[in-house]
Amino acid sequence: MNSAYDKYFGLTNDLLFKIVFGRKGNEKLLALLLNALLKYRGEQEIKELEILNPINLPDFQGGKQSVIDVKAKNKRGEVFCVEVQVKAHAEILKRVLYYSAVSYSGEMLRGEKYTDLNKTLCLWIMCETVLPDPDIYNKYLIKHDKTNRVLTDLLEYHFVELSKFDGDKPTKLRSKFEKWLHILKFGNYYRSIDDLPEALRSEEGICEVISNMSNANTDELTRHELFARDMFLSDLATDLDAARREGREEGIEEGMLKGRAEGREEGREEGDILRAKKVALKMLNDGLSPEIVEKYTGLALAQIELLANENRVCETTAKYKSEKPRKKRK
Repeated sequence: MNSAYDKYFGLTNDLLFKIVFGRKGNEKLLALLLNALLKYRGEQEIKELEILNPINLPDFQGGKQSVIDVKAKNKRGEVFCVEVQVKAHAEILKRVLYYSAVSYSGEMLRGEKYTDLNKTLCLWIMCETVLPDPDIYNKYLIKHDKTNRVLTDLLEYHFVELSKFDGDKPTKLRSKFEKWLHILKFGNYYRSIDDLPEALRSEEGICEVISNMSNANTDELTRHELFARDMFLSDLATDLDAARREGREEGIEEGMLKGRAEGREEGREEGDILRAKKVALKMLNDGLSPEIVEKYTGLALAQIELLANENRVCETTAKYKSEKPRKKRK
C-alpha cells in the first residue's frame, strides 16, 4: 500500500468530524466539545443534545439548499450549527452570515409565530486565520455601533481559529479548552487510546473521540470516503492557487498598462473572478452540484448556473456508492 493512502485522518477532515460528532449516539461527545470551545460553565453547560438533520432546505422554489457539518438542539431549544473550514476563501464571512440566517429562519415553519424562533449559535472551526483579532476564540454579537448595547442575542457567531493555537505538547495543556483544541488540531497523532498522555486521557470524552477516529480510519469503506474527500480538497486548493496566481499576474500586467492603482485593483478582482469560474467549471464537469460549487468558490448560485448553461455542463451525477466490503485494516 502506498504511503499516501496510509494517511491517518484527523478531525480537520470535515467528513471525519461529522462521523465523530454528528452521528446519533454521539450527542454526549458533541456536548463536551461545545462546552469546552464555547467555555460554558455552570448553568450554561449543555447536558443533553438532539442531533438534527444538517440540511437546510429552501422554503420556496429556486431557493438555495445549505448543508451544515453538524447541527443540534439543546433542551432549551437553542440551535448549534458547527462547521469545520479548512480554507479561508475571500467570501467566507458572507457564507457565515448566510448559513446562520438560513439556520435561524429555518426554525420557524410557514404559518408559525415569530415567538417560535429560538436562539441560533454558529461555531466555525477554522484551520486558517480569518479574523484580525489575536485570540484563538472570538465571539460576535449584533450590537449598537456606539453604545455597544446588544440588539438581540438570538444570533451568535463563534470562531475558533486552530491556526493560532500552538499547543502541540500535551503536558502544557491545562484547560478543557486547550485540551480539546489539541485534539482537534493534532488528534491524528494518536492512533489509539494507549497513545494518549495522561493529561488528555483523563479529560472526559477524549478517549471516546480517539476510539471513534480509530474505528473510522481502520474501516475500509470509510477510509475510501475520507481519502476521496481529502483528495478533492487538495485538488480544489491546488486549482484555486493556480488560478489565483494567474489572476494576480493578469492584474499586475493590466495595472502596469494603465499606470495607476485602480487598474491593478480592477485587474486583481477580475483575476479572482476568472480563477473562481475556472474552478467552478471544473467542479461542475466532475459532477458536483451547484450548491457544493458555491460553497467552495464563493460565486453566486446564479453565476454558477449561468456558467453551467453557457458551457452545457451535464446534470449532476448520482452519488458514487462503493461496493467494497467492509473490513478492518490490519
